Amino acid sequence: MAIAVMTHAPTQPREIHPHHLAPAIAEQVDALLDQADWHAARHELSTSALLHAQVIRLIGIRPPDSKELARCNCPNCYCGVIFDVAKARFCTDSTSIEWVQCERCADEHRLTGNE
Repeated sequence: MAIAVMTHAPTQPREIHPHHLAPAIAEQVDALLDQADWHAARHELSTSALLHAQVIRLIGIRPPDSKELARCNCPNCYCGVIFDVAKARFCTDSTSIEWVQCERCADEHRLTGNE
């Protein structure tokens, strides 16, 4: 008689689109991520990390290895997906605006900085 050992696959997604969240939750996520960005810009990284952890628990995604989230603000489609910052593609255009693209947007319409 053989005993089968099965591992359970994680059921939490790795990313989430804000329009899949309840409007009140989506607003709270935006506010928390804005606060995290504000603290990170001031080199208050532990506070920023705590805010990212709070967002991860709130939206129920699998915690990324980097423990930090990004929001896609691709100007070509505005998908808005919230995902692991380690998978982000960054681009700065001629006006010094920094765009963050998720992997899907970078594959479908990569920004070059000449937009």
